[in-house]
Amino acid sequence: MAPTSASGDQPSDKDNWDNGRLASKQQLLTEIVLRNKLTTLVFDGDTRCRVLEQVLLRSYGVQTQGVDNSRDAIALIAFGAKFNLIIIKKILPIMNGLEADSLNGSDCKILGVTACSGENERQAFLAIGVDVFIEKPLDPEHLVPILRELDGE
Repeated sequence: MAPTSASGDQPSDKDNWDNGRLASKQQLLTEIVLRNKLTTLVFDGDTRCRVLEQVLLRSYGVQTQGVDNSRDAIALIAFGAKFNLIIIKKILPIMNGLEADSLNGSDCKILGVTACSGENERQAFLAIGVDVFIEKPLDPEHLVPILRELDGE
């Protein structure tokens, strides 16, 4: 028997607007349990995007630090801050993500996230040492496998 709404009516298509994708992504959120303490540096010039990514990471138990430009990220690393994962964007204020090639020496995985997913974008990110390149948005589908790898699963 099909579920009914509070009024007793059959559910409409608008009640299932995402065809179950949200439930699937929520399941991903609960499927990962990290054994190790992971830290991530998120740098994004858009405060909302940076905060949303930090909230997603924290929902998995990952400690995060956020900055809004590459210069500050490079300074953190130069002063000895250690991260398991760095999430970098291409377009940033002051110094864009592609100018952050000094991150190459950092001993962590670097994830490049951009709204432009063309081959030129991918090559530009790979040239500065990015390990993984994805198109926005950063979501559990892409993030969970990376966290599992970093956690040694």
